[in-house]
Amino acid sequence: MVVAALAVAAIAVSSNVADAADEPAPRRHVVEIQKLKFVPANLEVAPGDTIVWINRDIVPHTITATDKSWDSKTIKKAGEWQMVVKGGMPGTYLCRFHPVMKAQFSIIQ
Repeated sequence: MVVAALAVAAIAVSSNVADAADEPAPRRHVVEIQKLKFVPANLEVAPGDTIVWINRDIVPHTITATDKSWDSKTIKKAGEWQMVVKGGMPGTYLCRFHPVMKAQFSIIQ
């Protein structure tokens, strides 16, 4: 009886470990701000991924959701800002100082 209970427990633990191994690890994506552009301008990300924006321009920028639900505040030259992606968040963004600078990320499940 004890041996059977231990066998069932071992199977349950190995099943949970296998399920966790099937889940992809969160990724880190880098977007460079250069020559008044976000590079790349389009990303595919998953919930839990981190996006890092690095300002390579000589002027400050922001990363601001077009609906203003999230905002980096000012990022100075050589500065960076990062954000962890959450499911359902808007992925279109721009620079408040230079509204012609636009980009987006798409959340994949």
